[in-house]
Amino acid sequence: YESANTSWIPVVDPEGTLIGLLTSSNVRAARAALADAKEEDRDNLTVQDFMMTKYLFVNENTPVEEAVRIMIDYDVEELPVLKDGYFSGIITEKIMLRALMEITGARRQGIRLMVELENKTGELLRLLQCISDLDGNVQGFCTDCAPEDEHIIATLRVEGVDKYSLKQAVKSLGQKVIDIR
Repeated sequence: YESANTSWIPVVDPEGTLIGLLTSSNVRAARAALADAKEEDRDNLTVQDFMMTKYLFVNENTPVEEAVRIMIDYDVEELPVLKDGYFSGIITEKIMLRALMEITGARRQGIRLMVELENKTGELLRLLQCISDLDGNVQGFCTDCAPEDEHIIATLRVEGVDKYSLKQAVKSLGQKVIDIR
């Protein structure tokens, strides 16, 4: 196993099944136990005596947004990834930030457009059609429901159109432009 600068180490059985996690606090507890143990008892202490056996994890086929939800809801920075019960990797906050960057097209040139849309059928399609009619090309986008769920906040990366034309076209749809740059 290669370290990915994680705060824990996976503990697997001989077949590769994840059976626990060894965290830095587990290591500190092990050191203290070793220091306090009688010399004849030290040889009987194992990683299994100190590892965590209850932990959150995701499967390889867990959607990215579900993994993010788990990480946020449980305030964890990393999750083990399992495939058929076997440890297969780690998903980290940094990996999630990279995914967000790719989804939103942040590495691409173009205009970042943030629009408030009514949360009803066809509104996103109307926005995309508007951009297409301007010969604009959407390089990435994501959406988020506003707190009242009556609106959707759509953030898009658009190429091939000038900012003024894009803003005017979106406003002509009756949509609120929150930010454009």
